[in-house]
Amino acid sequence: MAGLKYLIFHKYRKAAFWVAVLFVFFSVSLFFVVSAMRNYPASSTVISPSGRYVMENVRVGKILTLGGMAYLRVIDRQNPQEVYRTPLYDTQSLDMRASENASTVGIVWIYFNKDKKTFEIALPQWETHWLNIFISNTPYVYLEN
Repeated sequence: MAGLKYLIFHKYRKAAFWVAVLFVFFSVSLFFVVSAMRNYPASSTVISPSGRYVMENVRVGKILTLGGMAYLRVIDRQNPQEVYRTPLYDTQSLDMRASENASTVGIVWIYFNKDKKTFEIALPQWETHWLNIFISNTPYVYLEN
């Protein structure tokens, strides 16, 4: 009986080891994928009408079959170390015409509130993506059309 307990313990210990190895592998892979996505160069850039804000469309389709996905990176030229990123969106609805008023700056369908430092997303048929928890670093609200 003691031999049987030893065999079962040894078998599960080996399985637990391989589960832990796979978990570490996938965690490290996800870390590098997300780091790469955050630092991609912009595929298109527009400057706000006031010239203070830079808005960059960053495509992330090279990784994890995210073809057609991107995020908007907003940089305040007066505070360039602060970078605000939207959640992922489908680029089919993308229109990079810049707009700005006293409280918001943005492109068509996506607006950045300058005071609250939040995004308002009004993209038609926008859907959340599980990678948003890693990509978006700014609170956002989805405004249904």
